Amino acid sequence: MKRILLFVLILLIVFVSCVYIFTPGQMRISADATAPCISKNASRCLTDKVIIDQWWPEHNAKKNDSVFRYKNIDYTIREAFTDGAAIQLGKEGKSLSTKLTIIPYGKDSCAGHWETSFAASLNPFKRVSQYFNAVNIKANMQEILNSLLLFASDTKNVYGFPIERTTFTDTILFATRFSSKTYPSVETIYDRIDDIKKKIKDAGATEKDFPMLNVNQLDSNEYETMIAICVNKEIPGDHNFFVSRMVTMKDRFLKTEVTGGEQAIQKAHKAIRNYMEDRFLSPPAIPFEILVTDRSKEKDTSKWKTIIFHPSM
Repeated sequence: MKRILLFVLILLIVFVSCVYIFTPGQMRISADATAPCISKNASRCLTDKVIIDQWWPEHNAKKNDSVFRYKNIDYTIREAFTDGAAIQLGKEGKSLSTKLTIIPYGKDSCAGHWETSFAASLNPFKRVSQYFNAVNIKANMQEILNSLLLFASDTKNVYGFPIERTTFTDTILFATRFSSKTYPSVETIYDRIDDIKKKIKDAGATEKDFPMLNVNQLDSNEYETMIAICVNKEIPGDHNFFVSRMVTMKDRFLKTEVTGGEQAIQKAHKAIRNYMEDRFLSPPAIPFEILVTDRSKEKDTSKWKTIIFHPSM
């Protein structure tokens, strides 16, 4: 009997010793992740209470504007910062304060660092329980952080349209420019497109893409419109038509695609301008629209397909 008690005592001593050796007195929990997006976008997705509901990894988890639940733990945004937020975790009357920081690095990248800590109990059994609880919290924090940064990396989630960097390779444009007192009608635009197409055909050149359009409102009573078509070679112009060469800028064009009428198109232009403003980019040339749908034949504007390009530096 004494040997059994001695053996149990030795096991207990070994267990307690291992607990204190292998579990720290201060439990530190952290989660880290990176994302191909600017820090401002990630911070906005974290602190905008409307957007949070869209990227939160558990559906129907919103309890109110500041409290979200994930795997039976409540996450309360106590304070929002320009580079993150203070978040309180709560479960069964117990709470834990944490801080999530968004750190910019590189040109279009950021990292998220989420951390917290608490003093471990001197009770070895409670200490082991705290350790496994900390492991579970860390896993949950990592999953939430990954979901946040994945959402923020999609430009459509932040700006309303998928925006990508690209290179515009067709550089020879045959174009015309005209002014009007009102926004040019579809009929006016396609009359000029037909004129351009005839000139290209008569010159023995080949069209390389859909027509390009830029309408610039100079003031309340004047619009300046430029229409162009990419061609395979330079052709002679006249007082109404001219050849323009576009400078090839690798990955310097911002592109998005739109389905819809003029209102949707203008929203897409604004989205790209916001994208540029967030990244301190400036336009070295005018933006333009590629008219994929022949608007003179398709009267339903909701079916118009347009590709928008903005040069940026």
